[in-house]
Amino acid sequence: MSRALRADAQRNYDAVVEAAREAFELHGTGASLDDIAAQAGVGNATLYRHFPTRDSLIVETLRFRFAELDAIARELGGHPDPAVALREWFVELAANLGLWRGLADAVAQSPADSPLRIACAPLQLRTQMLLLKAQDGGMARLDLTPNEVFGLITALAWATERFADTDAELERRVDLVLSGVLG
Repeated sequence: MSRALRADAQRNYDAVVEAAREAFELHGTGASLDDIAAQAGVGNATLYRHFPTRDSLIVETLRFRFAELDAIARELGGHPDPAVALREWFVELAANLGLWRGLADAVAQSPADSPLRIACAPLQLRTQMLLLKAQDGGMARLDLTPNEVFGLITALAWATERFADTDAELERRVDLVLSGVLG
């Protein structure tokens, strides 16, 4: 169980997270950690004490967004049409994994034991849940694995970021990919 931070340490922690969120929005996940520390008004040692890796900082900046995605997936799990639910999940997850330049790459390239990969595990489980419902309903190919589908969504996020897709362009890409997923 982790202890509560002292008030000054909590302020530093919060300042680093806010500075990281702003830096990632402006410069992508490859933003300079030195610049983030400076923007937060802390030294590098303080940043690294709280966030020993870039992935751990990315995860903390996404914590609330990942919780929102989990809630969306739970809601989609009750949708009466599993194919529609899976499509909506593709759009939501791809849009969110394409949120910042480099995020989709970071997710795809993170090792299995990295904080980012671990933080994505619930999203992968939700992907599996929605895929299985579509497969059980005879609406999705049975030979697809949840990892393949999560990989397709990550690739869509990368393409969305790479080509600066609008929402409509992302949805078109999703529909193109789903033509190979849905049976």
